[in-house]
Amino acid sequence: MRFGAYMWAMTTARTDRKRRREDPEVRRSQILAAAKRSFRLHGLQVTTVDKIAAEAQVSVGLLYRFFESKAEMVKAIIVEDVELQLHQIALALEEHSAGTGDLSELITARLGEATVDRERLALMLEIAAEICRNPALGDFIRTKRQELRNDVGTRLASQGLDRKQADFLIEQIDRASAVATGFAVHALIYSEAIGNVPATLAKIINTPKSEFQS
Repeated sequence: MRFGAYMWAMTTARTDRKRRREDPEVRRSQILAAAKRSFRLHGLQVTTVDKIAAEAQVSVGLLYRFFESKAEMVKAIIVEDVELQLHQIALALEEHSAGTGDLSELITARLGEATVDRERLALMLEIAAEICRNPALGDFIRTKRQELRNDVGTRLASQGLDRKQADFLIEQIDRASAVATGFAVHALIYSEAIGNVPATLAKIINTPKSEFQS
């Protein structure tokens, strides 16, 4: 065997051993990150499993070991986003426990951080469009949303709020989040800067419900 061919064979063998040793969670995260980039840059409808595998630098067979379909990847992205929101709320609750500010304002500020992420916003718009085409996906995200509300309600109750107070705060957060997301989309389309979304959230969350109903 020539020296060059021998070195190529040795390098390939080392690479194969490294791939076999790769942590499954690392591989899964790698594939999901590639899916998110592909959906955001090329659109969810035209992105194929083959394209995602190429972007992740894995075989299609390996990809299918982690995700049965493109729809399963979308669901994983939704779950990841819900977990991010829970993490942000948990951080706000920790800050509130330490006596660093008003709970609603702390939650508002934390959730506002995710809203100004242009890449996340573009990805969520793609998923929103897919939900309009896929009723099953819509049912899935609504279930996850309800799970998020229940979890937040439990966390708020642990801070001393009764259920009625917790539900009212969650309603405020939902309202603020919905309006601020629309504000961010508007800014994304019509200007370079998304703007001060956390400040917008703070203003909305402190607006009495009666003013929205009048």
